[in-house]
Amino acid sequence: MTNEHLLAEIGNDESKILLIIGGMHGNEHSGIEAMERVIEKLKEKNYPVRGKIYFIIGNLEALRRNERFIDIDLNRVWSESYLQNGDQHYDVKELKEIHRLIESICKGKYDHCTLLDLHTFSADSGIFCIPAENEKSEELAHYFGVPFIEKLASALPETALNYYGEKGMRSLVFEGGKHNTPEATDNLERAVWLTMAYLGFIDVKDFPFVKRMKKELEEISEPFPHRLEMVYHHQLKDFHHYKMNKGYYNFKKITKGEDVARQNNEPVRSPFGGFMLMPLYQKKGSDGFFIVQERKTQKK
Repeated sequence: MTNEHLLAEIGNDESKILLIIGGMHGNEHSGIEAMERVIEKLKEKNYPVRGKIYFIIGNLEALRRNERFIDIDLNRVWSESYLQNGDQHYDVKELKEIHRLIESICKGKYDHCTLLDLHTFSADSGIFCIPAENEKSEELAHYFGVPFIEKLASALPETALNYYGEKGMRSLVFEGGKHNTPEATDNLERAVWLTMAYLGFIDVKDFPFVKRMKKELEEISEPFPHRLEMVYHHQLKDFHHYKMNKGYYNFKKITKGEDVARQNNEPVRSPFGGFMLMPLYQKKGSDGFFIVQERKTQKK
């Protein structure tokens, strides 16, 4: 299969398929570095994975420029309207290429495909994952032993996560750490190995370090609440006139009415108490911050 976005494909058995995407945003290189590490180890061992794994690169030109996107956020255009119209934005062209690649792989059989979308953030700490709103995605999220956020996928309706999750695909975003840090690359590599192990693409006895990786993720996440739900999304129409106040990071406790940012030279006050999530400390972005709260009861 020839496609500029396809970094590698490993395996011959298409009874189950794992799609791993890194670099959906061009300022997030750790996902690609993590994929390259995994590819190298699998090839060194000439390991016969059970299933087929596709490693996919996201926004090519944005990655070359180290910019989040060129014209429009590639991970906010996953919808039929963008896929079907004649939009000439560079990032929409990338969308169509990646979508064409994934469709050629899955052939409409979304139930036997899994999407793992690797991301990082601009804040200082607090790894987490975001499952699509279906049961098998939430089961995978729970397996990692890191915080996972419910109701966030629906707040971001034009992401790849939500687009494929709504088609019934097991889909998950793993947020590995601060942009382009060694720690983020390590965490995203752990996420890839654990996903392959959970889905049975590899046997843990053949890669004994995977158990250690799971323990490491659990230890990193131990100080934070683990099952949370989104209660507020501060969406931006113009990121040029927005600035987070200093000192916020993922899962920092905040109080209702707390002054957390400035927008158009006016204070932005949190409408809820809870925990801060993904405060925006970068030049581009449409999400100022999210507020999440711990889920006290389990779903029935």
